[in-house]
Amino acid sequence: MPKMPQILPETCFHESMDREVIPYLSAICRSDYLPIDPSRGDAGRLYYEVYRPANARGAIVISHGFCETIEKYKEVVYYFTKMGFQVYLADQRGHGRSLRDTSHPNMVHINRFEDYVETFHHFLLSVVKPNCGNLPLYLYAHSMGGGIGALYLETYPDTFQKAILTSPMLAISMGPVPAFLAKALGFIMVRIGRSESYAPGQHAFLPGEKWEESGSACRERFSYYQHKKESTPLFQNSGSSYGWAYQSLCTCRKITQKRNCMKVTVPVLVFQSFHDTFVKASAIKCFVQNTPTAKLVPIKGSRHEIYNSHQEVLIPYYQEIFRFLDL
Repeated sequence: MPKMPQILPETCFHESMDREVIPYLSAICRSDYLPIDPSRGDAGRLYYEVYRPANARGAIVISHGFCETIEKYKEVVYYFTKMGFQVYLADQRGHGRSLRDTSHPNMVHINRFEDYVETFHHFLLSVVKPNCGNLPLYLYAHSMGGGIGALYLETYPDTFQKAILTSPMLAISMGPVPAFLAKALGFIMVRIGRSESYAPGQHAFLPGEKWEESGSACRERFSYYQHKKESTPLFQNSGSSYGWAYQSLCTCRKITQKRNCMKVTVPVLVFQSFHDTFVKASAIKCFVQNTPTAKLVPIKGSRHEIYNSHQEVLIPYYQEIFRFLDL
């Protein structure tokens, strides 16, 4: 196994990204659009990027989270490529530069949560597999992308050889609101034709998000992407619709049911942050308990976005990942 690259320190994070990481990645990157709904022309395409370092020993497919874009994962891509992996990632439908299922520019909306999985599968069949050849294929999925990834593993159990779910969205934290009430409200709003209205507490993009209220434990990593988000309108996803909330609540319950967890046949490494206010730890533990091939790794000193933690957290985090992926 190659020597793990140095995890970027916070003291010069912005400079290291702009002077070292971005130029390196740009030299091995190819980007394009994949038609998903040809009837919509350019508006029906999925934006993706491919990173292919020389002499790759495996391929990683990244599934990003809610209100994110693949632009947020440049540091993650850097470490994987430096360790000898090709990396494939696309803006999820409804996010970034990819097709949208609503006309609201900042809203995350989906008609069926399974649409995420089928779009992801189309990306794998059309882009990933034709390019990675016989390389072993692995999944790295965060938050909502982890929910998509878990459902994908249950639906298509033979695609990946191993999978990493980091803070997966297997149940959504909604404070004092019981899940059954939120689900019932979502059902009603969908039935009366208000599926594409913002769910309670959700809203259009507002600049000036505070680091203290974010999912990142590292101020420098948070501010690096936040600047890009505030300056790029297509990156400004900021809230969910009633339709997305209802579909997600229903799907999370489905994913964690034992009969579905038993469909997962490959080794799965599941990371859970001790200080996560976005997803429920109980659902993550339930998924691991119901999935014989899964292993739970608790992480201290992080928030929801474990990959956006301080260097002292990221070093053992990536060490665990690369041991798991060691060929």
